[in-house]
Amino acid sequence: MTDVTSQPAPTAPQRNVTGDSITLDGVVKRYKGQDAPAVQRLDLEIDAGDIVAFVGPSGCGKTTTLKMINRLIEPTEGRIFIGGRDVTREDPDKLRQSIGYVIQSGGLFPHWSVAKNIGAIPRVLGWDKKRIAERTEYLLDLVGLDPSTFADRLPKDMSGGQQQRVGVARALAADPPVLLMDEPFGAVDPITRVRLQDSLIAIQHELGKTIVIVTHDFEEATKLGDKVLILSEGGHVEQYARPEEILTDPATPFVEEFVGSGAKLAYLTVSRVRDVEVDPVTTARIGESSQVVLGRAKAAGHTWVVVVDEAGRPRSWPSLTEVASKPEVSDYLDRRLPVVAQSSTLNDALDAMLAASQGATLVTDGRGAVVGSLNIGSVTDVIQTKLAEGNAAADLSYETYVDGSDPTPTPVVAADDEPGSAGPA
Repeated sequence: MTDVTSQPAPTAPQRNVTGDSITLDGVVKRYKGQDAPAVQRLDLEIDAGDIVAFVGPSGCGKTTTLKMINRLIEPTEGRIFIGGRDVTREDPDKLRQSIGYVIQSGGLFPHWSVAKNIGAIPRVLGWDKKRIAERTEYLLDLVGLDPSTFADRLPKDMSGGQQQRVGVARALAADPPVLLMDEPFGAVDPITRVRLQDSLIAIQHELGKTIVIVTHDFEEATKLGDKVLILSEGGHVEQYARPEEILTDPATPFVEEFVGSGAKLAYLTVSRVRDVEVDPVTTARIGESSQVVLGRAKAAGHTWVVVVDEAGRPRSWPSLTEVASKPEVSDYLDRRLPVVAQSSTLNDALDAMLAASQGATLVTDGRGAVVGSLNIGSVTDVIQTKLAEGNAAADLSYETYVDGSDPTPTPVVAADDEPGSAGPA
């Protein structure tokens, strides 16, 4: 078994963009009996392969705008182009078959199996059974669900997060260029939400679709969006820019207030785990000779190892003492194991460490295989740097801290704590 190291990863191949651009040209939506339009004249350009997050207060028209793209809601005025085609002139049913759509809680057919749910649109389009089966298996693997385990399962026998993954797989089944997502992660717990966000980023990196996502959570918008569209009442565009630009240079007082006083800490939502150097780890397989694993770990200067499954996904991180207590590496699964993806934010990494009362977290790639570990010292170093940059950008003076207190958060776990030292016996 080869150790995972912290050396730079090989240069990634050129990203394959399979999405289409989206253009809203003077789009207006008025409802009968209402004086003010739900969406006033909206002009918007979304580049192919980008994730764009719509965010704003209730009543700002973000969901209405999303639904006008696939004409679940018909625009009163204006035109919408997808890949250069004026889709306001197309048959709306055929248009919707060519656009993926994900809603909160997945929206699965409850009496259909997972495989049947995913194959719904391909069946309508006349795909043969072999092609549908192959596509279903590929997509289940892509969203992190074992096809042999989940293909025949009913939605009621799955967790909320698993159902939402199936919802994403179903939306991608016919390989649409555009994926629309309406508050897709709003009904799941915070830990599952982070994992689903990471999965979406990994899927987007692999497939290169154009994704439009509506969210009420500004932190989620800055994490997911290549660009963020901030709307105010009536679908008025307050700012449309990259997250970093919104955080450093809010365009209007509305944006400044919407972002809030925590804008400097919000830098952590645009700082990724992949931007920080991870530490190497020694990995071991279940059933492997403990003496062999111990030799490998000691040679690398490590005091703990990461036990992984056949796909390289982490199961536990025992100390060398724990490994030595048995002749072979055990199959113990630590359900509190702190794990984040390379696409996770540093906020996510810090949360994972604190939730597990550990001084580090494991880092995985887009398919869940471990690539290293990240310790709390590295994260707090970045926090200090980002706060310093933010303060300098805002021309904040030291007098802000006239009481002499240190504004830098103090971790509850020491940076040099060994993750495996308090692990399973």
